[in-house]
Amino acid sequence: MQDDLFFVPMIARALQQPDPKAAMLEVFEEIRRMGQETRYGRGYQQFLRFMESVDQTRLQEAPEELGAEILTAMERPAGIEIIVEKNDDVVTAFSFEQPFGIRSVDEIAPGNYRVKLDTGRILWEGNLAEQDLLWSKAYPGEPLKMAADSGQPIGKPTREIPLLDETVLLRVYAGLESGFLEIEWKPSEPHE
Repeated sequence: MQDDLFFVPMIARALQQPDPKAAMLEVFEEIRRMGQETRYGRGYQQFLRFMESVDQTRLQEAPEELGAEILTAMERPAGIEIIVEKNDDVVTAFSFEQPFGIRSVDEIAPGNYRVKLDTGRILWEGNLAEQDLLWSKAYPGEPLKMAADSGQPIGKPTREIPLLDETVLLRVYAGLESGFLEIEWKPSEPHE
């Protein structure tokens, strides 16, 4: 959780400087640099959403008032939007409004895939082959069992790929004619 809001103390320190406008510009650049590190990825997404909600005019004219907006923004649930692409075409996009949940993407055929955040940051990129997505290739000779409620194949994933320091987990499942992806945003572990 500490890394999720890494920008808050940085902004607070900048607001206490003799020239808050200049200090804020330096802090914003440092936040952008840190946001490229996997460790701070989710926190950087929250910073971007916070900045979308900030009145940019007030930021330029009265940065000292920003403190109240930071507290307000921290009270809102932080969402995350994920985009799945195949061969540079968008397959689907969805949001996690709460800091946990699972989303499925059906009818995944072999090809090159990319999973990224709406900011453009790539979380994973790679090839999903028939061995990953087709039951007959992934589990030769094993019968395909289907879940009655969802129609999805029952079984273990052919691949599990941790993303964002294991905060997000990408699972690949094989099916009869195509596979499916499961993307899970796991709740943050409390820091002691």
